[in-house]
Amino acid sequence: MTDQTRYSFYILGSGLTAAFSIILSEIAIRPYGVPPLPVIIIGNLIGGAVLLLSAAGSLADLARLRQRQNVRRVAAAALFIYAIGFLASFNAVKLIGSGKVALLGQLETVFVVILAIIFLGERLTAWRWSAGGVAILGVAFINFDLQAWQFSLSWGEMLALLAALAVASGIITIKPVLDQADARLVTGVALGLGGLFLVPLLLFNQAPIALSGPIWAVIAAMGVMRGLAWLLYNLGLRHLGAARCAIIFLSYAFFTVLVQLIVVTLAPGLDLQLPSNLFAAVTGGLLVAAGIVILQLEPVLRRWARRQI
Repeated sequence: MTDQTRYSFYILGSGLTAAFSIILSEIAIRPYGVPPLPVIIIGNLIGGAVLLLSAAGSLADLARLRQRQNVRRVAAAALFIYAIGFLASFNAVKLIGSGKVALLGQLETVFVVILAIIFLGERLTAWRWSAGGVAILGVAFINFDLQAWQFSLSWGEMLALLAALAVASGIITIKPVLDQADARLVTGVALGLGGLFLVPLLLFNQAPIALSGPIWAVIAAMGVMRGLAWLLYNLGLRHLGAARCAIIFLSYAFFTVLVQLIVVTLAPGLDLQLPSNLFAAVTGGLLVAAGIVILQLEPVLRRWARRQI
């Protein structure tokens, strides 16, 4: 197995664990009625703490992480991804629904690709553009909802776009740091900072928050999954580049639907939101898979295309 294939599986694993994380978040927010803000904060802090504990043997990398430029990059990435991105996304769902937010969220891939070309000097071939286009089309099928295609520039749409741009900006910002230090350390610090950045907002939360044992278990599991998802993503980001990772991570949309179906079958009382058109969702999953296959087989396809000329 080549390094490229191995780290591509890391990104697929990131998509799968991110799907579990978002569904556990939905369980905490919907059936248990926990406000989104504490779910985000506690999940970030738990995920960050787990990663930092696992990186105890890599503390030598702290010296690199403490360099002024790297401190700024990690802090900015934490603010963009784990504070602004998460908060804007959760609040957009409340305003315009998860279907439209998921659809607009796929612009994150476009933003990552554009920013990677501008700031990281990455190059995308015609085959990679094609792979990204097919995968994004697949995600549109997964989130197929006629109402979600009716757009207006409301506050909800603006928040969804802000979330996509913020996460993309954070990914590009943190990439140079991942090239220098242990991904567990970098990701753990960023997650923890993202949670701490949001703590002051709890002062404006008027409703009392009471978390029972089962709720803590759900949020803790969500935090661990979130940390693992971002660790796998950042490991792939270090070796594959931002644009390639963003395209492969589109598999997250299909994994989310798949895990939702499993959870709804096993626990129908949790009231999870399923796609309105499951046939379109499955078709979209196949298109996402096709896009990833095109990306992985690019050298073979390039040689085949040359022979046809």
